[in-house]
Amino acid sequence: MQRSLAPEIMDDPQVPEHVRERFHHQLGFIQRLLGTHRAVLDALRSDAHPVRRVLDIGCGYGALLDEIRRALRVDVVGAELRAPRCNDLGIPIIEADATRDRLPDADVAVCVLVLHHLGEEEIVALVRNAGRSVRRFIAMDLVRHWLPMALFTAFLSPLLMREVAADGRQSIRRAYTAAELRAIVERAVAGTGARVVHTVTPLRSRQTIDIVWVEA
Repeated sequence: MQRSLAPEIMDDPQVPEHVRERFHHQLGFIQRLLGTHRAVLDALRSDAHPVRRVLDIGCGYGALLDEIRRALRVDVVGAELRAPRCNDLGIPIIEADATRDRLPDADVAVCVLVLHHLGEEEIVALVRNAGRSVRRFIAMDLVRHWLPMALFTAFLSPLLMREVAADGRQSIRRAYTAAELRAIVERAVAGTGARVVHTVTPLRSRQTIDIVWVEA
């Protein structure tokens, strides 16, 4: 499957706020259904060092951060390219371009379903920029492959609003293959001594990049 660079509906800054909010609500439903939020919590719980503060890069309305805060009782903060105008969860969300703007300091940064929106050089810049603020970076994203496309179309699309279903399919088309993403991340951390663990779920519904910067 050729990688598509066509934009997704939700990439349009003119999308009304109420549509964007409903979109993020359904996106959260999908990620909970697929076990992505649980996988994030498991990764944080297994950290070798105490986790006191978690940063979510591309946090949307903060639903994942709310789960992290309640489950782990840690401090949380979000960074979003277009920060929501209303935030009922009481989570601090800064508006920032995570590829270049200074990010809040934290122990661990998580980044869910963001990388497929970025070009290769933007991913390199994001990883390097995150490394200035955290000691560990966990990114979870889609895999460009016919199997997740077929499963999403058959089983999830009928449950979702039109914009979410369309963007879901386009997200898979825009995603990187496992080999592509691994190569990009290895380039981003070259010479830093960082440890990279890359895993892919059996049905290729998710790939995870887990980077730990090792202190000299």
